[in-house]
Amino acid sequence: MAKTIATIQSLVRWECRDQTFSLVDTSGLQIGNSLYRRLCALIEWPELNREDSTLSTTSGTEKYTWPATNTYIDITGIEIQDPYDNSKYKQVSAAPSELEFNLMREKPKAFPELYKRGHDGTNNVLRLAPKPDTTGLTIRLTGQIEPAEYTGSTDTTVFIMSSADDALSYIIAADVLDKREQPQRANRLVGRAAELLSRIAGKEITPDELKSRVLAQG
Repeated sequence: MAKTIATIQSLVRWECRDQTFSLVDTSGLQIGNSLYRRLCALIEWPELNREDSTLSTTSGTEKYTWPATNTYIDITGIEIQDPYDNSKYKQVSAAPSELEFNLMREKPKAFPELYKRGHDGTNNVLRLAPKPDTTGLTIRLTGQIEPAEYTGSTDTTVFIMSSADDALSYIIAADVLDKREQPQRANRLVGRAAELLSRIAGKEITPDELKSRVLAQG
């Protein structure tokens, strides 16, 4: 069950031997949320897997404004209903190159085969090639999203497992201790976090990986 920021702060204070450290003052919000986002980007958390089906095709239209509901870290699939197969969802592939996408976009209207994400100067957009030949087909986006930032002590993390919150607590405490020039204690906490995260992910996550990909630099 997700823990509150107040609970995480209590564990960080204990590990840092500092009863005044705050995760909700100006710097605490900035650093805590930064480490939280980096941890969420480390592995594929089921809690952060989202589907979005708000877009639909318009015949002859290549460009669609990307939904603003979620901020995706990684797109794992884009599917479109196939009007020629009982509206079953069919995968559309990411364009392997600009050349191949441009060649595909010159073809007559048909069921899209490739997609490309970009920005049109105003909005984040999704482009489909060839242009759809049917209006009203649902476009289903699936991927890993960024967690919502916490803003206060009563907010909770997104994590299902308490051990994930423990790992986040150890990472934050390790970051604090490292900046206070206590590397040995910091390294012990990084090791604990790596052990917990390896069990959650089902694969080895090393302390060095945590230091390079999650812990704040400088």
